[in-house]
Amino acid sequence: MGVRSAVDLLKQLPLFAGVNDAHLQTLVFSSDELIVPAGRTVFEAGDPSTNALIIRQGEGVVIDPQSGGVLALAGPGSMFGEQSLIAGLPRQVTLNAKTEIEAIVIEQSVFLRLCSEFPEIGIQVLDVLNRQLETCSNELSQVQSRFEVTPLEELLQDED
Repeated sequence: MGVRSAVDLLKQLPLFAGVNDAHLQTLVFSSDELIVPAGRTVFEAGDPSTNALIIRQGEGVVIDPQSGGVLALAGPGSMFGEQSLIAGLPRQVTLNAKTEIEAIVIEQSVFLRLCSEFPEIGIQVLDVLNRQLETCSNELSQVQSRFEVTPLEELLQDED
């Protein structure tokens, strides 16, 4: 795949949707390519990481580290490691290659250098992450409210 198709792929990701093409081209030129044969593990939950991986071609199986169950199938455009890219956090899931996977690997050092040279990129990325965090927080609150139980003491006080 060429640079243009890689830029187009990155633009489809919420994290990079607002970044201009010239900056994305710089990111693509500074990134690595990874090819993982079918049947191999791409990474495991808990692995230390300082990069993000975006699948260009192929399909992977996302595995829950707690249950060992399949969470999803991941194909072109699937991104893993936003937290690793920004904060160097370990992998949260395991990814196995169902078919051969061709991926773009963006190292944290490259991403942070680009953000320092072009602060608008960092601002755009933080805005996207902030909206994602807000959405997750709202969803968590909704789920939590379904499981909240009123303490017995409060129920008894209301009857008085």
